[in-house]
Amino acid sequence: MQLGDGRAHEFSQEETMRFDEINKDDDPNALTKFRISKALRDTLKEKGIESLFPIQAMTFNTILDGSDLVGRARTGQGKTLAFMLPILESLTDGPAKASRRTGYGRAPGVLVLLPTRELATQVFSDFEIYGGSLGLKCCCLYGGSPYQPQQIQLKRGVDIVVGTPGRIKDHIDRGTIDLSALKFRVLDEADEMLRMGFVEDVELILGKVEDATRVQTLLFSATLPEWVKHYSGCQIAAKFLKRDKKTTDLVGNEKMKASTNVRHIVLPCSSSARSQIIPDVIRCYSSGGRTIIFTETKDSASTLAGLLPGAHALHGDIQQATREVTLSSFRSGKFSTLVATNVAARGLDIDDVQLIIQCEPPRDVEAYIHRSGRTGRAGKTGIAVMLYDPRKSNFSKIERESGVKFEHMSAPQPEDIAKVAGAEAAETIAQISDRVIPVFKAAAEELVKSSVLSPVELLSKALAKIAVSLLLKVILKSRVDHFSLQWKAMLPFSLSADGPFTHLQYDMLTCLLLHEASMIGSIDDGSVRLVHNIFLPEEKVESIRGLSLTADGKGAVFDVASEDLDHFIAEKSFRGKPRSGEIVATIARTRAGKRRGKIRRWRAWWWWFLGEKRWEVVRWERRERGISRSEERQILERWRWWWWRKRSWK
Repeated sequence: MQLGDGRAHEFSQEETMRFDEINKDDDPNALTKFRISKALRDTLKEKGIESLFPIQAMTFNTILDGSDLVGRARTGQGKTLAFMLPILESLTDGPAKASRRTGYGRAPGVLVLLPTRELATQVFSDFEIYGGSLGLKCCCLYGGSPYQPQQIQLKRGVDIVVGTPGRIKDHIDRGTIDLSALKFRVLDEADEMLRMGFVEDVELILGKVEDATRVQTLLFSATLPEWVKHYSGCQIAAKFLKRDKKTTDLVGNEKMKASTNVRHIVLPCSSSARSQIIPDVIRCYSSGGRTIIFTETKDSASTLAGLLPGAHALHGDIQQATREVTLSSFRSGKFSTLVATNVAARGLDIDDVQLIIQCEPPRDVEAYIHRSGRTGRAGKTGIAVMLYDPRKSNFSKIERESGVKFEHMSAPQPEDIAKVAGAEAAETIAQISDRVIPVFKAAAEELVKSSVLSPVELLSKALAKIAVSLLLKVILKSRVDHFSLQWKAMLPFSLSADGPFTHLQYDMLTCLLLHEASMIGSIDDGSVRLVHNIFLPEEKVESIRGLSLTADGKGAVFDVASEDLDHFIAEKSFRGKPRSGEIVATIARTRAGKRRGKIRRWRAWWWWFLGEKRWEVVRWERRERGISRSEERQILERWRWWWWRKRSWK
């Protein structure tokens, strides 16, 4: 630090810590400024939380003092902790401590209602972490899971119940849950619960309290339209919240209701081109983070997840256990792309979600706000890209009512992808240890001396080499209406006309691999030149795009229009002359190699004893191997024929 007389002064570690404490004291939302116990404060610090968000700071004392509350804030601003922290403090050191029941078989004192199983699981996890540090027991009740473990937990006694309205109502009907001792009842994402048709269930559950005057009711949401307040004459807020309730609204009448930390982009794209454009959008905008893609239907989510490499689907038709594993794997980084319906649009807090893609404009503004709010959370920034069909979609209503100013962008071009590849390659170089420099320093100095290029130009070529796998895709993907793919040889493979093609990984639709002994080609400055032989009809030459030679110079990979595919495969001669080369492989989203055969032989003996389970296996294979629905039908037909033949042999 520079002192007044110009001298430099180095602070000791103790002095630095003292200055940090002073800065924390200047923060009005610091944890020490609130009535938070040391045990809970230590747990928050372990999670990296040193101060409260505005919605948390503005509602903490109100809830802890016993008032009913309606809270509203933009997505990603910490609404869950806003009601969780004062509730936990009230149960352990606050007003509710004296009347809280303890011991075996105690009835819960807190009930939290949420619209979806995923959101209930997430909120339960937070209660388990923070409540567990205070000695409180929690349980999570949602559909799709067995009743018996839930009944055992309730019988032993819990302090906090988190769940969905449907399953909690079932427990009420079974007489396995007692809500007479409630001190807090919370409706999180209240508008979504009522929109999903839980009005009667919510009324029944909230009405099970014996003395409503002794219960604190909290209602939180990012959007709270008028129709929620007066839904079907129900008037949840007026019926179950006290007249002296408090309201904390951080959105108010502001036009901008979506998160201010998110960059909003619209991109024109027809429905048929989504599978080609979305991978490029992910490459350009995800910055290596996680991506969530929202679709309107369950079928489209499953189909799109099957087309994207490493992607997994999440929707209501998937079994609950599988959904939990999928979400857990997505959170832990085992895969980076999640294709979901609205089941993931509400409240889910997943770290490092950098990109949100919506395949088409949603039906209402609230859906867009919640979907785009899955990124840019907890003060971080993010990007939300919405695809739209210029002939059908009209997103002006979303822009007008949400106050979002959309950036109009076109589909990522090869130059854009190349720039991203260069940036990733540069980051890779920066991560390499300095200990390798002496090994390559002599070669680098010799290269600089002998080359007429500048060091910057040489480094540019090195970056291009590092990013070669991506640049191959850039060369191939020339037009949206042409099919192309990216492949990488994991092991050596044969290019002979009769040799098998094995160990290929790729992520697009169709590619023709040509073998021609007399083919002559060269690579010059990144462009590929090929002397077309007579086997290519002149009228079809113009349809070829992205022509690239194989490594041995005897094969080529290129793109053709879908309508010309059959012609290239079927044509045996041109102008009466036989072709000097032939098509040896047509690859269409199947993972070639021995693994495919093993899967089929392994499942053969038990395949027809699975009943409806066989469809789950086919869907799993379609997702893992990236096969199309037509290929899925072919697989089923082959096995039906095999079973019929087996019976006829008997």
